[in-house]
Amino acid sequence: MTEFKTFDSPIEFNPDYEWPDEDTELDCPKCDNQLTLNIKRSDYKGKPWWCGKCRWQFSNEEATK
Repeated sequence: MTEFKTFDSPIEFNPDYEWPDEDTELDCPKCDNQLTLNIKRSDYKGKPWWCGKCRWQFSNEEATK
């Protein structure tokens, strides 16, 4: 295999998301439902915020826009 492609910005399979304080409350940027803050664990690979209505995850930056 002599030809291959790489991504311009590499894919992160375990990004280091910024986790907010436990008492932080935010509303979903898509549907305005209250978001659930996931527990920060070393084995959890998802984003900190979860919307049960949209069934979507958000990073702290995405949720505060």
